Amino acid sequence: MYLVINMNKIKRFETASFFFASIVGTLMHFVYEWTNESTIAALIAPVNESVFEHLKLTFFPLLAFAVFEYFYIGKIHSGFFCIKAKSILLGILSVIVLYYTYTGIIGQNYMIPDVLIFYISVLISTLYFVKNYKPNENNNLIGILIFILVWIIFIVFTFKTPHINLFLDPRGFYGIKN
Repeated sequence: MYLVINMNKIKRFETASFFFASIVGTLMHFVYEWTNESTIAALIAPVNESVFEHLKLTFFPLLAFAVFEYFYIGKIHSGFFCIKAKSILLGILSVIVLYYTYTGIIGQNYMIPDVLIFYISVLISTLYFVKNYKPNENNNLIGILIFILVWIIFIVFTFKTPHINLFLDPRGFYGIKN
């Protein structure tokens, strides 16, 4: 039997999630440089200016808050991590779609729209979660496995980078600059 969802509580947590991810994601942009290009930092922070590496700014802060949030609202219902995984993946996809749409239209990128895309993608993720969070039969293990898989993808493609535009730093290199 499921407990009743307190939507006001969900909205408060997702508002906090938005601000947490926005602030932490913004700061994470500089972590790799601040740590003198630490390999450990590369596991969660962007190592270059490619679109792929900047997906970490959306993924890891939202994931960190989701773990915190689980202990306050997620334990009540099964499937918390499933819907959270969907919402975070939607945020990541939003970065890709919005970035390539606007740069495809105008032919280049600019810092202000790039930053706004990050905040919009975090907002899309949190709004999706608020709208779609309800008790379901999904097991949290599915969502957790998705998070682990995405993290593995980040690690592998940071160190063994495919040579396609998603992974290309504007300065002309892929992955960690050696």
